Amino acid sequence: MDRTEILKVLMPERTKQIALAWSILRQSDLSEDAYQDMLTLVFQNHDSFEGPQHLRDWSWKVLRNRCYELIRQRKYQVALLDESILNLVDAELEHRDTTDMSLRADALHECLDRLSENARQTIRMRYFEGLRGNRVAEKLGRKPEAVYKALQRIYVTLAQCIQKKMAALDPGDSFS
Repeated sequence: MDRTEILKVLMPERTKQIALAWSILRQSDLSEDAYQDMLTLVFQNHDSFEGPQHLRDWSWKVLRNRCYELIRQRKYQVALLDESILNLVDAELEHRDTTDMSLRADALHECLDRLSENARQTIRMRYFEGLRGNRVAEKLGRKPEAVYKALQRIYVTLAQCIQKKMAALDPGDSFS
């Protein structure tokens, strides 16, 4: 397969694959690095793919293995899921419809920008820095229960905001 064919197959998988990497590494920059490393290996092995499905399957396995390798190299302490659970997650992500994934990601970014500074700081610590709720509470000088309740409110706010933005993009859906 040539570079153009490879990109046509893998670009629709990009968001799902980076999501998988993030679910393992819990760091956005490392997830992107793992994805780029996987693409490099794909391009180096471009002659060995028997077709689009073989390329997809191979890329998912290479990406997951690269994530584990990054963990071992940097001695990160992340809680890995059991292999059978990871296989289920892989299967779900591979079959999920991603036609509106980039629109949802854009909506999420816009909705995150609309949050208060305190809410953004809580989200940043929890998901971008990978801190557990107790550690977030400690850094913010709050009780863990307050942080968990705040996160729950933030989730609801983000979900509603994203839903409104997506509905606004699809006016035909508002009559159902």
